[in-house]
Amino acid sequence: MLKKILITVGVILLLIVLGVGLLMYRLAGMAGSIEKESAKLTKVDLKKVADGTYVGSFGNFVVSARVEVTVKNHRIKKITLVDQKCGPGYEARVTIDRMMKAQSPKVDAVTGASSSSRTLMVAVDRALKQGIR
Repeated sequence: MLKKILITVGVILLLIVLGVGLLMYRLAGMAGSIEKESAKLTKVDLKKVADGTYVGSFGNFVVSARVEVTVKNHRIKKITLVDQKCGPGYEARVTIDRMMKAQSPKVDAVTGASSSSRTLMVAVDRALKQGIR
């Protein structure tokens, strides 16, 4: 009887360790993906972006965002957050205000919510690039 209990506990512990390991692996991959994509950000030349509303998205594992960006007269007029997935308190919505003020997706990330900030920046960058003519 004791042997069965020890085997059961051992199997449960092994599954927990494997689960935590897989989670850590996925989180590291997500962080790397976000870092890689945000490193590609450049200031978009809005003079080349036609008037219109463009959709952009980006995400990996637990952090993602989908935005609509409205451009008029070569200026970003509105950024609408259509959908966002992240932990509570990590929305980084101030990033949208920063991008509006800078008229660029390349702005400083929000401290403590850098993954969410960078995800929003990449999504806006992708939206704007759809409008380049």
